[in-house]
Amino acid sequence: MEQILKYLRLPELMTHADGEAVTKESWQRRRGEILYDLQRYAYGFLPPEPLTVREKARVGYDSGWGMDGKPHTRVELIELELIYPNGIYTFPFKLIRPVDVDTPPLLVTIGMSLEGIFAALPPEGFVQKGIAVAALATNDITADAWPFDDGICQVLWPEGHSGADAGKLLIWGRCMGYVMQDLLATGKFDEKRVGCAGCSRFGKTAMVAGAFEEGFTHVVSVCSGCGGASLLRGKIGETVADITGNYGYWFNESFKSYGEDVDSLPVDAHFLAAAIAPRKLLVCSAYEDFWCDPFHEQLTCIAASPAWEIQGRRGFVYPEPKGQNPGPRYAKINEKFCEGDVWYSLREGGHGMPQADWDTIAEFLLED
Repeated sequence: MEQILKYLRLPELMTHADGEAVTKESWQRRRGEILYDLQRYAYGFLPPEPLTVREKARVGYDSGWGMDGKPHTRVELIELELIYPNGIYTFPFKLIRPVDVDTPPLLVTIGMSLEGIFAALPPEGFVQKGIAVAALATNDITADAWPFDDGICQVLWPEGHSGADAGKLLIWGRCMGYVMQDLLATGKFDEKRVGCAGCSRFGKTAMVAGAFEEGFTHVVSVCSGCGGASLLRGKIGETVADITGNYGYWFNESFKSYGEDVDSLPVDAHFLAAAIAPRKLLVCSAYEDFWCDPFHEQLTCIAASPAWEIQGRRGFVYPEPKGQNPGPRYAKINEKFCEGDVWYSLREGGHGMPQADWDTIAEFLLED
């Protein structure tokens, strides 16, 4: 598989912009270069940071009553207020937490809505595993559509959004980070197990959130494909031209310009994954999700692994095949590679986020 990566001629990950080799001591400098390039060539430059992030309102109720007559979960509806020099923006999220765990792991999720297709909320029973979930809906932040003149965008860019400014993936991702910061400030969650997750476009969002926000210790991509976990060079299914033609507002204008010549793009998905190192990354793929290209998602895990290894971590660990042909192999259906700090899971079926993915996420967050 390393031969495949050589054939793809990926942008060099472990060399500084000045040509020097990356070392353990210089990794943070390299990470800064990677984040700059991701902003410049794909996701747009970070939006202005709020002066203050605080809760405006919180109401809650007990839920999930058991046979013992006691509640198993606590549901809280929270409004988060972001204060900027020129205005205030408020958006809601829902927090569901187990009542019998003092400091549970926290998973921040994002979706099209809280329930329904590509929902942010997990299936029933996930919270009972001992994990708190904070769920956001993108339309409460800014619409999943052109232009950049609604929601938080009106406060971020009162004089208008430019083609170099943050696309909506980065805008949504930063709001996931603000929710995480607010909740961790309460001291009621396990700061060593703080994840972000999403599926499809929201899997891309979660990866972007984790790349730019180091407070997330566990980052989860589910079927994120193009613009997320899948290498772009040599990819089948959705291409840069496809995604920018349909959803160009997720990215900046620069990304679109590489639609017909992706081999000249100065970044690729292994840069986005590597920006998460040395924290933990889980990439969940589906065998029949050809639009995302699950095998190029696994290749990203391999290509990004040196970012963990240079820091003394195990990175992506995958087995040698049996037989006469040497070298690592692709995952088999319903197989997980989870020995290192980069996990990869390939389930049966197609695009989406079924129970199997949620089970893998729980295993990932609760790993000893």
